[in-house]
Amino acid sequence: MLTTTKTISINGTSTVDVNGVKTPVTYFNAQIQSDGKYNINQSVQNVELYKENKDVVKADYDEFEAYVETFTE
Repeated sequence: MLTTTKTISINGTSTVDVNGVKTPVTYFNAQIQSDGKYNINQSVQNVELYKENKDVVKADYDEFEAYVETFTE
């Protein structure tokens, strides 16, 4: 018997400017189920930049989560 589910996948990247170049610090990924349940994963790509820019990354995470929640309403 086939069972199917529908999910939405959303990806985001938190970047900082390093010598005029947008450099990825953290990647975000969200999976949203058809019933509105969701999870968000965060993957730090540059630990040094993450430590130096935690406030930026946390603000980006909050913005990402708010965006994800628009798909659960």
